[in-house]
Amino acid sequence: MGQTKIIFIIVICAVIFAALCALAVFLLLKRKKTPRYYLKNSLMTHVENEYYKIFDSFFGDDYIILPQINLASVIEKEGSGYRNELFRNVDFGVFDFNYRPILLIEINDSTHLRKDRISRDKKVNAICKKARIPLVTFRTSDGIDRSVIYRDLKKYL
Repeated sequence: MGQTKIIFIIVICAVIFAALCALAVFLLLKRKKTPRYYLKNSLMTHVENEYYKIFDSFFGDDYIILPQINLASVIEKEGSGYRNELFRNVDFGVFDFNYRPILLIEINDSTHLRKDRISRDKKVNAICKKARIPLVTFRTSDGIDRSVIYRDLKKYL
């Protein structure tokens, strides 16, 4: 075999190798961008469940307490701007037996200290204030104090 044929075979092999590497990288990147879906273990976190038990023990006979309430489920928006600002959840909603919203509850853990969460929380507070629905916030860093929870919710119930 001549030297030209050997160089040609090496070049062809290098091109094939490069193409295979590019294909492998493409497939890896595509796989990472493809969303994966999986079922959560629970609708509520362990801490949210502990708060729920307390709310229910105090007010469960008189009100309906539901977790993970989307603002768009209880608040309407008129006028300009995007409705998607209502596509945020609060941890709990308290309703009368006709499912009329009475108040909303947030349980703030350390993630609410992040800049993006602070901004989100300000927006949720402003929306609730404009809609005239109380938003009661409890901070997990304060611990779970049943008397504080009762006092803060009793103002509205």
